[in-house]
Amino acid sequence: MYAKGSLAAVVDTGSNAIRLHLCGLDAAGELNLVQYRREAVRLGQDAFTLGHLTESTMQRTVEAFKSFRTIIDRYPVRVIRATATSALRDAHNANDLVAKVLHATGIEIEVITGAEEARLIHTAIRQHLPKLDNMTVLLIDIGGGSVEVTLSDHGDIIALKSFKMGTVRLLELFRSAPGDQEFTSLLKEYTEAMQQQIRNEISGIEISCCVGTGGNIESLGELGVSLLGNPSTRSISYNDIKKLGKILGDLRLDERIEQLQLRPDRADVIIPAVQVLKSVMKLARPADLIIPDTGLADGILVELLHERGLDSVALERQAMAWANALARKFHADMAHAKQVRWLVSVLFTQTKKLHRLDNRYKLLLEIAALTHESGMAILPTGHHKHAFYLLSASPMIGLSNNEKMLVASVVRYHRKRFPDSEHDPFKQLSSSAQACAFTMIVLLRLAIALDKERKGHVHKVRLATSKNGWYLDAQGEGDLLLEAWAARKQAIWFEQVMSTSLTIEFGTSSR
Repeated sequence: MYAKGSLAAVVDTGSNAIRLHLCGLDAAGELNLVQYRREAVRLGQDAFTLGHLTESTMQRTVEAFKSFRTIIDRYPVRVIRATATSALRDAHNANDLVAKVLHATGIEIEVITGAEEARLIHTAIRQHLPKLDNMTVLLIDIGGGSVEVTLSDHGDIIALKSFKMGTVRLLELFRSAPGDQEFTSLLKEYTEAMQQQIRNEISGIEISCCVGTGGNIESLGELGVSLLGNPSTRSISYNDIKKLGKILGDLRLDERIEQLQLRPDRADVIIPAVQVLKSVMKLARPADLIIPDTGLADGILVELLHERGLDSVALERQAMAWANALARKFHADMAHAKQVRWLVSVLFTQTKKLHRLDNRYKLLLEIAALTHESGMAILPTGHHKHAFYLLSASPMIGLSNNEKMLVASVVRYHRKRFPDSEHDPFKQLSSSAQACAFTMIVLLRLAIALDKERKGHVHKVRLATSKNGWYLDAQGEGDLLLEAWAARKQAIWFEQVMSTSLTIEFGTSSR
């Protein structure tokens, strides 16, 4: 029935449950679910209360993966990807579990960041609801360990907040509350800080609609049909969410299970889910919340199976859109940032035979160029240091954590002291990453120098070999004296890192 290697398997290792999705593509290019299995292993119960996973929880997880492996081996699966989110991000012995599962099943669990989680969910939603690419949409994903709130504008993520406010986490945090009323009051107070952060991100932005993902939100859509008579499980209004919250809150846990037919591991966490969802929806207040019945696993499957997900150009465009949004958020001089980005792109390409870095580093360097003055939002003095901490702490859509730290380090040394391998935080990079960073820092410094006056006067640059080494010829409007002075100051670092001489010439030309 299935061609050899035509399917993909994804294991979503969540805080509330572990799920196997085994899928292929149908004739129309849509995901076709072949097998689904859910194991109620609540990793978050350990991770969020103890800070580590107990042996019994790890063993139940291993057994779940062994059962998944048995299912996978029955089918012509081309690729397997297992991811883990908030619970394993928090558990200090997560590596022990990863090793146990790998040894028992040959499946390696990848612990992803909140930003990567949000990006993959965004990918799934775009695939499922392509019409949203023409809108400004607020995406709300409520998981067991974290809540991701993402603002998407015409298909690009422009803002993202990941909160440690997942349903299992909140349940464990307030489990000692003396009564239902006190529990609800604590939840309400706890979500107020989240509300303020989201309000800051969406202030002044007209949101077309909200999209909700996660098992709890899907259950609310179903309850909207069974309890309120809604016509579809795929959307629900803010007022109906409030009504369901009142109904659920008036029932004991056993009554939610018996009367509403909720699973035991859903009946308890749905209460904090309602409170979190109300808090976010109250700010956006669209007519309805769209519930597309998709999520993290589907986003991974799209990227494993579908051409749209494998489009590296689209992924890089998203990363660049995020960098632009980040620069604007931190009040960067965007004209200067874009000019430096163009200059550094040209310099990188023209010196490729010298540094031999692939184009992924060009993308990282352009992101560094766009965000290099982000620290100005804190204080102009020492803004390169402030920028490092801001970028280190900010999510970076489309980049790995190692790539994010490389970008942050390049920005950290775009001015003042040049790093050495023992300088903290530079020494946190691997030796190979340090070697790449030296090249990137030199090129970024030179690009910044070529727009020293911040007027975009340089419009032609040639960096090439000569008989005696390398030469830089820059052409543009005006006398370019300031740019020439700044570029010659950076020549010493270029010569030291690239192990070649550099001659600099400037001239005036028309566009």
